[in-house]
Amino acid sequence: MVAKVVQINGIPAIEINGSPVMEMAYITYRPEYNKYYDFSNNGVKLFSINLNFSEMPINEMAPVLVFQKGIFEKDVPDFSIVDHNFDLILKDCPDACIFPRVNLNLPERWEREHPLELCEKGFGDRCRFSYASDIWAEDVKKYLTQLIDYIENSKYKEHIIGYQLSAGNTEEWLAIDPQSGYGIRAKEKFATYCGEREIPANEENYYKFMSEIVASRISDFAHTVKKLTNHEKLVGCFYGYTLYVGRNHCHNALEKILDCENIDFICSPLSYADIREPGIDLYAMVPVASVRHHKKVYFSENDIRTHLSRPISDHPNYTLPIWYGHDKDTVIEQMKLAFSRAMLHGYGLWWFDMWGGWYDDSQYMELIHKMSQICEKGMDTPDVEVAVYVDENSIVKTENADSQLQKVFRSVGLCASPYDAYLISDFENTFEKYKACIFVELAKTRPLEECIKKAQMSSKEVLIINDIVPTENELYQWLKDAGIVSPINCPGVVYRGEKYISFYTSSDGEYDFCDRGVRVFRDMFSDKTISFPTRLSKGQFFMFKRKSEI
Repeated sequence: MVAKVVQINGIPAIEINGSPVMEMAYITYRPEYNKYYDFSNNGVKLFSINLNFSEMPINEMAPVLVFQKGIFEKDVPDFSIVDHNFDLILKDCPDACIFPRVNLNLPERWEREHPLELCEKGFGDRCRFSYASDIWAEDVKKYLTQLIDYIENSKYKEHIIGYQLSAGNTEEWLAIDPQSGYGIRAKEKFATYCGEREIPANEENYYKFMSEIVASRISDFAHTVKKLTNHEKLVGCFYGYTLYVGRNHCHNALEKILDCENIDFICSPLSYADIREPGIDLYAMVPVASVRHHKKVYFSENDIRTHLSRPISDHPNYTLPIWYGHDKDTVIEQMKLAFSRAMLHGYGLWWFDMWGGWYDDSQYMELIHKMSQICEKGMDTPDVEVAVYVDENSIVKTENADSQLQKVFRSVGLCASPYDAYLISDFENTFEKYKACIFVELAKTRPLEECIKKAQMSSKEVLIINDIVPTENELYQWLKDAGIVSPINCPGVVYRGEKYISFYTSSDGEYDFCDRGVRVFRDMFSDKTISFPTRLSKGQFFMFKRKSEI
């Protein structure tokens, strides 16, 4: 099997043995409660599964162990775990394409044997490995080589399209030490880093350095996988939560990941901001337009809690409101929203049935079936007039940047016009095609200042968001004054592609919806005809074909 990324109508897409694949997948942490058959029976042929090097906790903030045995827990690797996981998928979907999520966190015995290669602190009493440890990185590559060699010489080889490399807290390359005590090896390397660049050893440079360390590790491991698979399989990772997390999570070197030729796809969950309350955009944590611009695939992890979701344990961090879903009707609308966002922004998605059983409902499966039918017609090409630019260096300069970022993208997501999010480093090559540019200036940087000045000297409408975040009503009015016409008459969530257009209501009220002079549409999910204006309730979602597609 040969899998690669190709460009289809300007959108990065996965091609397997010369044919494009539908980029909608399914994964669960608990395969004993899987819904492989149900998802396969409703059109999904792409699957992921966790393969864990060890049995160390996935999340140090709520130390629940991984849900399967670790492959390298003992001196002799146990590859029967791999066989068992793949067999479960192939039993229910014989033509499945699989990209395993490989958790690279090493066994506890490794950490006991290497006290100088650990962080200084942890979420609890235990200290875990340091990303800066060269010994850790070399041992990861040793185990990774054994695993890839086994799979690529097994009967499963022709079902494996690639590997998602995961490590750190929650498997997402997040900092294991929340207090930034990244260990002795990090201090040593940071001193050298500052000396070579003749820069001060301050907090800003420390956070930038640690992000670069993580990005370098991911790139190095990706190179290992590419070599072992003869460059015939995809490699991806969680990374680049630029629109969501602050400077102490090691996620501010996305530019390095985008420049890495060995990384094909990048992933993140949907934003958890405001506990995903109904009526707001479930935006991507990663600046997706930059990923697209660099010809890589983006996958959103749709871990939407359903009416069937329950906490996995009674640990306080697993009984928070974020672990409970809304009622079924609300969840269905959110699932449509997340799906449409991916389709109309040109990216893939997977449904994360985290503890198992979250989607064990006939209405959810009917919805997945309808989504599969829409996917078969191919992704849409975004039709967007607004670009939003973020500078990673601005984030590392800012304490508590995460709360400010989440406020910004809540408002931007509700401004009733779709937007493309970019790193500031992509400004020169992208801004010309937009009517308006929004700059998120958490702190001043030279790249931001230069790009703002250039945008202001052009014919673009320019908005700078710094300490004061405009409301969605203020953004809606600003865009209207700038001549950017929204299809709806008030704030809300709007996605628009060349083939489809969708919107999600942010409040109860009278909605007028007009696209290309049309006010009568047939909703693609309910098959009902809707004439505008009409009164709607908060949290209702609609997806329509555009006039040229009718």
